[in-house]
Amino acid sequence: MELIGTKIQTLRKNKNITQAQLAEVLAVSSQSVSKWENNLSIPDISLLPIIARFLGITMDDLFNYRLDALNYKERFIRFMADNGVLQFGEFRLQSGRLSPYFVNTGKYKSASQITKLGEFYAECMREHNINSNLLAGNTHQEIPIMIATSMTLFNRYGIDISYSIDDSVGKQMDERDKITLIKDTLTSGQTLHANLLAIQKNAGKCVSDVIVSVDRMEKNTTSHGSARYEIEKMHDVKIHSIVTLDDIIHAVENGVIGGTEYLTAIKQYKEEYGVE
Repeated sequence: MELIGTKIQTLRKNKNITQAQLAEVLAVSSQSVSKWENNLSIPDISLLPIIARFLGITMDDLFNYRLDALNYKERFIRFMADNGVLQFGEFRLQSGRLSPYFVNTGKYKSASQITKLGEFYAECMREHNINSNLLAGNTHQEIPIMIATSMTLFNRYGIDISYSIDDSVGKQMDERDKITLIKDTLTSGQTLHANLLAIQKNAGKCVSDVIVSVDRMEKNTTSHGSARYEIEKMHDVKIHSIVTLDDIIHAVENGVIGGTEYLTAIKQYKEEYGVE
C-alpha cells in the first residue's frame, strides 16, 4: 500500500501547490510537510480532513486514492449517477435524436450538488492548464455552476477570477480578457454555437475556452464532423470536457455505475450519431 506521505506529495504536485502553501493552510512548518512527503513522519490525525479538503478529495480518496486520471472521471460519473443526473432509458433530445441515455442537469438543485459540481469544473480547468481571467455564463442552467466554479478556484487554489453574466452582471468583458465559458452538455453543438455568437455580438469578444461536463461525442447536425470539432474550428475556441461518452461506457463496463443492460443500445447510438 502506498504511504500517505507519498500520496500527499503526488496530489499536491498534481494541483501545482507548493509545500509552503500547504503548510500555511495547515498552520504547520514547511519542514513538517517535507517530513510527511519523505515518509519520515505522518500528519496529526486532526489535520487529515483539512488536508483532504484542501487537495480537493474526500477522506476515502486520501486513503484509497488511485493515481490514474480515470479515477477523476469515474468519480464524476458516479456523482452524476448517484444524483440522478445520468439516466438510462429512452429520451428524445432537442436535436430530435432518440437517445438511450440522458444527462439531466435539472437534477442539480441543492447547494451541496452545485458546490461539488463547481469543484469538478475547477478541477477540469486545472487539469487542462486553462489560464483564464474571466468565467462567463449566459443561461440560467450554467450560472450557478459558473459561480460555484469561481468560488472553488478562490477557496481551494487562491485564484481570484472575475465572472460575467450576459456581460451585464459582474465584470464587463473587454478585449484584454481571456474568457472561459461554462456549459453543461455538448450534444449537437447548436446551443453552444448560439451562445458563442451572442457573446461575440454583445461584447465584441471571442471566448478562448469552453468547459462542458459531458461531451456526447456526436456529429454536428449539418455535417459529418464532430460537434466539438466544428465548433472549435468555427469559433477558434478550445472545448474541454470533464468526461466523454467513451468514459461513461467504460465506467459501465467496469462496474463503476450500473446500466449494463443499456450498453448495447448506447454503443449502437454512438455508431449512428457519434464520432471518435
